[in-house]
Amino acid sequence: MARLRGEYYRMKFKLTTGGRVQIGRNFKAYAPLDIGGTGRITLGDDVTVRRDAFGNREVSLQTMYTPDAAIEIGSGVTLSGTHISAGKRVAVEAGAWVEDARIMDSDFHEVSAEKRHSDSVADARDVVIGEGAQVGSGVMLLKGATIGKRAVVRPGSVVMRPTQAGVTLSGFPARPEAPDKG
Repeated sequence: MARLRGEYYRMKFKLTTGGRVQIGRNFKAYAPLDIGGTGRITLGDDVTVRRDAFGNREVSLQTMYTPDAAIEIGSGVTLSGTHISAGKRVAVEAGAWVEDARIMDSDFHEVSAEKRHSDSVADARDVVIGEGAQVGSGVMLLKGATIGKRAVVRPGSVVMRPTQAGVTLSGFPARPEAPDKG
């Protein structure tokens, strides 16, 4: 059933988005998928979308305010109940697992009081989740965050800067945990 639903989404977005959304082979959808905006969205082969750990929440991929915005999901990625908003570029590399996270490459509004109510992606900075990384439930990845290959981000953490490969991060702001000495 998930493959059939995946094929439905692939055909739906192919017909309704003028080619700006591309979904690879063997796409599986165990949850609703919401795609919006005017930018480019690419999902590689063998991507899976699922509900969050509590059995609710769709996966949402939104490009904001500009056709230059891009969301790139690599092959073998699993997204569970995740929301991604890109004003510039968000990339999730091959084999990553992202569970109920919020990922934003911009504040999506001006910060100054005079311009606070205007939409903007002028401050956007790429967000990248490295190959094989794991991002836990309730995590926020903000503009400029990079999660290194095979890194783990513990649930509830907030990442605001680049991190190294293979580390385990936790907290607000997220910091590498001390290696286990057991």
